[in-house]
Amino acid sequence: MKKTLFVTLALAAAFSCTKTPDPSITLSTETVNVNFDGAERVAVDITANRDWTITTDGATWYTVEPLSGNGDATIYITVDPLETVATRAAELVLTAESATTRLSIVQGLPDVANVQSGSFVIEEVFFAGYLLEDGQSADGTDGDQYIKITNNTDNLLYADGLLLTLGCESSQISSTGSYWSWPETPDAIGVDDIYQIPGNGTDYPVLPGKSLVIALNAQNFAEENGVGLDLSKADFEFYDGENEYFPDSNNPDVADLNIWVKSSFTVTMLHARGYFSVALAKVPDTYNAESFMEEFAWEGEQTFYLFGEPFRTRDIPSGNYLIKNEWVVDGVNLGVEQDLGRLWFNASVDSGYTGCGKIDSDPDRYGKSALRKRNGGKLADTNNSTNDFTRDATPTLAK
Repeated sequence: MKKTLFVTLALAAAFSCTKTPDPSITLSTETVNVNFDGAERVAVDITANRDWTITTDGATWYTVEPLSGNGDATIYITVDPLETVATRAAELVLTAESATTRLSIVQGLPDVANVQSGSFVIEEVFFAGYLLEDGQSADGTDGDQYIKITNNTDNLLYADGLLLTLGCESSQISSTGSYWSWPETPDAIGVDDIYQIPGNGTDYPVLPGKSLVIALNAQNFAEENGVGLDLSKADFEFYDGENEYFPDSNNPDVADLNIWVKSSFTVTMLHARGYFSVALAKVPDTYNAESFMEEFAWEGEQTFYLFGEPFRTRDIPSGNYLIKNEWVVDGVNLGVEQDLGRLWFNASVDSGYTGCGKIDSDPDRYGKSALRKRNGGKLADTNNSTNDFTRDATPTLAK
């Protein structure tokens, strides 16, 4: 009896000395770094000996699941893609009774890359405009036109200094038999309009997959004319300055392109039937407009063909320039199937062509654009616009 009592008392004393552990909560990491595109769902392990809860800072760009639990667990953090070029951070507070810990969420920017061939691509060219409500006249004379360029890399790119060029009208290389021929330029592209995106190097960042819209006139055509597109929120616009005879509209809220070379004495327009070609280029920073024009004027002779036979020659008119292939970031030939002669850009820049409509002045081209196809998560870019583009597409700004 005494022995049994002794054992019982000993066990009671032992249990009476066992202390309930203090509340505790720890994490497998103190900081979660998440990708700019929000594609990754990040797991964080919790070790706790109590019920626990998570308090957020109220931001809506991330979610945490679950927000409460008991004991050891795993939480999952997801974030929205960055829409602006700025890092962001949040802090979570995890509480288990009197124990607390904190978890930081940091969403950073992608690495910066230099602009080179294929980094920016011309995603869309909308040149045909819309028919006005009377069905008689095209809205193209007011500049209901735009070009969209897109960062087709996984890096952050700066568009500052990028040149946007328009090639000489391809109707001058016609299949009709009467035209001025242009000499072939296998090592360069010929242009007669050059505009430049402004900036000092880091003023116009573009996230991977994001785009810039360059409008001929940054107006709300849908509101002003009853048809067309709202281009008032474009990123840039062509503005040709003050001219009492040919006034050009200007949206003060939209940045103007810098003018390097301008062929028109009136206002620049995209050829509304699609007889032109467009390219992006990045020339060395040592060149400005004046030094470029001085060094790269297009020299040589043209031959006029009359009904398919050479008739006479002349020097290439002033105001036309050559840009080396190595400086071309992207180039797109446009043309009309019925009247297609030699493609304007050489095959190393674009071995095909795209556009809208099949015949000259095709009435079915209005309200449609030339739109680059997608190949997985990237835009198709094989340097063959016949394969890379969808003709007669719905303009993306109309969606």
